[in-house]
Amino acid sequence: MSARTNDRESTATVESPAQWRRGLAEWPTPAFLIDATLTVVDANAGAAAAGIAAGSTFDDALSVLARWRAAATELALRVERVAAEELRGWFVCVSGGDGGDAIAQRLAAGNLKLQEEIGRRRFLERQLLSVAENEKQRISLELHDGLGQHLTGVAFVARSLADKLRATGHPQAADADWLVRLLNEATSKTRGLARGLWPVSLERDSLGQSIRKMAEDLESIYGISCAVQVVDEPHIASQFAAHHIFRVVQEAATNAITHGRARRLTFRLEAIGDAFHVSVVNDGLPVDRERIAAATGLGVLGMRLRAEAVAGQLSIEPLAAGGCEVALTLPGVSGMRPT
Repeated sequence: MSARTNDRESTATVESPAQWRRGLAEWPTPAFLIDATLTVVDANAGAAAAGIAAGSTFDDALSVLARWRAAATELALRVERVAAEELRGWFVCVSGGDGGDAIAQRLAAGNLKLQEEIGRRRFLERQLLSVAENEKQRISLELHDGLGQHLTGVAFVARSLADKLRATGHPQAADADWLVRLLNEATSKTRGLARGLWPVSLERDSLGQSIRKMAEDLESIYGISCAVQVVDEPHIASQFAAHHIFRVVQEAATNAITHGRARRLTFRLEAIGDAFHVSVVNDGLPVDRERIAAATGLGVLGMRLRAEAVAGQLSIEPLAAGGCEVALTLPGVSGMRPT
C-alpha cells in the first residue's frame, strides 16, 4: 500500500487483507484498522506504543491519538476505506498535515464521516433483516398451514388403514402403525420448524416460556440436550423488544449447533442489579476471540443489530472448556421471579 500525502478519505479496494496489514506494519506513525462495528482489529507498533490495541473502540483510539499528538506537531488524521476480502472497515493513521490544531479537526471530521457511513450501512442492514423476517414468517405459515396440514391428512389416512389392517389380522398392520408414528413425528418436527421461524408463542407466553418451547424443538429436531434456567422473567415493554431478544437467543443457539457442533445448550434468564441478562452457553468447538470480533456474517451481525434495537449490549465470550457464552444485557430492565 502506497503512502499518500493528503488526508481525504479513499475508497480504494485491495484484493487481500494481508496487503493492508503489511502497509499497517510499515506505516511510520500510529495506525490501526477498524472493522464495520468501529472496533480496532489490528494496530501497528506506533499505535501500540501510544496505547491502542486490538479490541479497543474507535472512540477510545481517537482519545489516545488526541493525547499522543500533544507531543508532536504538523500531524493530521487520515482515514482510508478498506474493502478487502474478509476485511471491511477503515485504515486510520496519522500523517503529515497543517500543524497546530489540525489533528483535532481531522479527528472530528474523520469520526463524523465514519459515523455517517456506519449509519448508512446499518440502515441497509436493518432493511435486510426486515426482509429476512418477512420471508421467515411466510415460510413459517407455509410449513404450518401447507406442509403441516398435508402431513396431518396423510397421517389420518394411514391411521385409518392401520386400523383396518389390524381389524382383519393382516400381517402388515405393524408396518402401518410404524408408518403412522413416522408421519406424526414429521408433523411435529414441521410445526417445530414453523415455530422456530416465527415465534407466535411470544404473543401469549412469557419470554422464558417461549425459550422453553424453542429448547424442546431444538432437542426434537437436532437430538441435543437443552437446559433452561429461568431465575427471573424480564418486564419487556413491547412485543417488538421481546421478538428481538428471542431472535438473539435463537440465533445464538442455532449458530452453536450448526457451526459449533454443540451437543448441550444452557439458557439462563436472570436479573442482576439494575440490568437483565439473557445468556446461551454451549459446549461446542473452541471459539477464537479475534474471529468473533471480525465476524461479518448475517448471524452475528443480526444479533448485534437486534441488541442495538433494544438498547442492549451483546457479548460473545469463549469458554476455557470449549464453546462460548452469548450474553445479552438489558440495562434498566427489571425482572420478576417466575411463578
